Amino acid sequence: MAKEKEIPLKIELISDGEDSEFRIHSDKEIQSILRGIVKSSALAALYYDDENDFILTKLLGIDEQNVWLEISLREADNRRILPSHKIIFVSSYLQVKVQFVAHQIESALFKNKEAFCLPMPNSLLYLQRRDYFRLIVPVKKPLICVIPAKSDAPILKSSPTIMDISVGGVALECQENDTEFQPGKVYSVCHIHLPNIGMLTATILVKNIFIITMHNGEVKKRAGCKFIHLNGTMAIMLQRYLTNLQSQNLSQR
Repeated sequence: MAKEKEIPLKIELISDGEDSEFRIHSDKEIQSILRGIVKSSALAALYYDDENDFILTKLLGIDEQNVWLEISLREADNRRILPSHKIIFVSSYLQVKVQFVAHQIESALFKNKEAFCLPMPNSLLYLQRRDYFRLIVPVKKPLICVIPAKSDAPILKSSPTIMDISVGGVALECQENDTEFQPGKVYSVCHIHLPNIGMLTATILVKNIFIITMHNGEVKKRAGCKFIHLNGTMAIMLQRYLTNLQSQNLSQR
């Protein structure tokens, strides 16, 4: 089985416009992500001294108020870290970079071992980038995107098939005269059932349209769509599905 691509543990600088897109504020979601990092034993970087230096560490555990980390093997590093007024934590969860800032760090004990203790962050960055590759959805385990009908529409709803999917969007396929896809059109409250994970609810923006003729002469329409403002919970669900799908693809090679 191929090794997953490592996430660089560098501080991510993002614009003000991107901050709201990637920042998670929900206490429940933050704690879920951090517990996932603990469980996976993912490597982390702890930046200090005005971001001029860092140590590699691991997240040992969390509760509702605190985050515990391994200390450095070098006592000189530990002495420099403790007076720091700005600490930046960088790690990854489900192949997505996780980053938060703390303005307080203390020496503490965790399971009778020396550790660093940070306050539980009020928010964190869950940095999934829109240039992630798309994964083709297996024909034997298809996904559909249920698009609700407008209140004045004579038909109920449409359910185009998802051909490929990424954290950025989906490629949808339907009959030529089915859903009236048009570039620039936005569909709200679309539902995608992710097997063994849950129901993804999203708003999609149609970016482009293609008309294709199948080998049997059947004409179909494909639409490249972008997810708009996918919230933290939905983003984590989608990333879990993509991680599972990627693992299945690698195991079959």
